Amino acid sequence: MEVQLVSAKGLKCTDCFGKIDPYVVIQYKSQQHKSSVARGQGKNPTWNEKFVFRAEYPGNGVPYKLIFKIMDRDTFSEDDFLGEATIYVEDLLALGAENGTAELPLLKYSVVLADKTYRGEIQVGVTFTRKVDSVTDHHGEEFGGNIDPYVVAQFKSQEHESSHTMKNAGKGGNPTWNEKFTFKVEYPGNRDQYKLILKIMDKDTFTSDDFLGQATIYVEELLALGMENGTSQIHPRKYSVIAADQSYRGEIQVGITVTRRAENETSREHFGGWKKSEN
Repeated sequence: MEVQLVSAKGLKCTDCFGKIDPYVVIQYKSQQHKSSVARGQGKNPTWNEKFVFRAEYPGNGVPYKLIFKIMDRDTFSEDDFLGEATIYVEDLLALGAENGTAELPLLKYSVVLADKTYRGEIQVGVTFTRKVDSVTDHHGEEFGGNIDPYVVAQFKSQEHESSHTMKNAGKGGNPTWNEKFTFKVEYPGNRDQYKLILKIMDKDTFTSDDFLGQATIYVEELLALGMENGTSQIHPRKYSVIAADQSYRGEIQVGITVTRRAENETSREHFGGWKKSEN
């Protein structure tokens, strides 16, 4: 199901100061997408963006509806809720499942608060196209097609995500990133959290992304050496990627560098880039 978010008109916010910076959170069942922020566009923003949701029909009885939550981006406080619009799409899905495709042309929908107070309108179009599921095993590895992998790197509460653009599409089990990410590291700290977790995921367009496995790198000794000597390094090496059941799922090549910084310095420690092995 493709949602075309075009624009909004006459948005109102009684609790906002100055011009609003609206964006939209679009929800369908457990799936969610967020538009860009229309900075400085006030009550009449334009997005012209498209989003894809997986829609099954018939489904599990949960209401077939799209919810558009319009928000105002604030820099120094919590974002303001401006209102929401709801589009019921059961008839659209039924027609699309029968004929192969169905469309709701661009229409204007009322934006309202919980008490149904009118807060403007939003212009949206929706298209549903029937698809045949690809065959996938229980590890998320597609048969008859290539995986499009990316990596989520986590250190304590910090997280970075590698690219998952078309440059890796079709490379299957041997992708290359050559990217670097920076994490703020404090030593000494909580001993149990001196580890870098690399989650390898497969990017899917019409379904939730598949978890392929993860690698864990314990860095306590590296941090201790870096604090003592000013810098320390693990040269690029290969680490095993394993699934939740501890089965082997491949390997990932990663290098890490730690550089000690004074608290008043703005630069941060570097966890270096990696390149997946071609073997």
